[in-house]
Amino acid sequence: MKQHRTVILPSLVTIFLCSLLLSASFTAFCGVMRVLSMEKNLYTVEAFLPESVGEDSLKVIQERLKHTKHVDSVEFISADSALADFRRHFSGEMLDLVEGNPIPPFFRVTLDELSKDPATLAEVKLALAREDFFEEVQAPVEWVEKIAAWKFKMLFWPVCISVLLLVTLSLIICNSVRLSLLSRRLLVENMKYAGGSHFFIEFPFVLQGVIQGFVGAGLAVILLATVVSSVAGAFPIVAANISGLGFVFVIVVILVTLLSGYFSFRTVRGFLSIKRNEQD
Repeated sequence: MKQHRTVILPSLVTIFLCSLLLSASFTAFCGVMRVLSMEKNLYTVEAFLPESVGEDSLKVIQERLKHTKHVDSVEFISADSALADFRRHFSGEMLDLVEGNPIPPFFRVTLDELSKDPATLAEVKLALAREDFFEEVQAPVEWVEKIAAWKFKMLFWPVCISVLLLVTLSLIICNSVRLSLLSRRLLVENMKYAGGSHFFIEFPFVLQGVIQGFVGAGLAVILLATVVSSVAGAFPIVAANISGLGFVFVIVVILVTLLSGYFSFRTVRGFLSIKRNEQD
């Protein structure tokens, strides 16, 4: 490998860049899957109440909401619970500017499984907004509409790019091994004429492919992991959604290493088969 570094180094750099893009594509795909898994949780409507609502009135309103069309469950969130939940997810500095508890009690209404689509969510929100006992009704209608419109593209492009990168990696590895074979053609032929077995001749090239794939993919994964870690340190919301990313990086390294070894073997085996046919 040291003697033929002029052939190996460009291939190693290309494998590194393709592995970096492949890792980024897999990361984007995992992010899309996480967003889609959380999409069902967005089909909720929050109906805010005045602070002075009696216990009996709450029960009546809750029963009425449970019998509303498309509604699956209704949960009452008190003002104190809402404040505690806000403090768990956001900085308390925003609340220091106001006195007391600015978050009113509310009902969290969840749609049933068959009704989880943007149009139904907007319909339920509008129906609750017509009720006189709610001061404000909120629902992430715009978000679910955007996710529904972009769902196919968010899944298609990461998968398509990943497949294209895998094909590109295979071609690069095959070309690299072929160039190595051509530069050492006389050595390979002499080894074959001297009675060297296929395994004896193929092993160094397969080992070279494995090393190239492992080093190139390993460096790419380390670089991407460093970038993701830096971004997660700056944005807590990213840090809360990168669990399992290390497993994805390990898969990328193993996949690229196996591809490098396999296509190195195929290329050398094909070269030796051609030479055997020429002799026959």
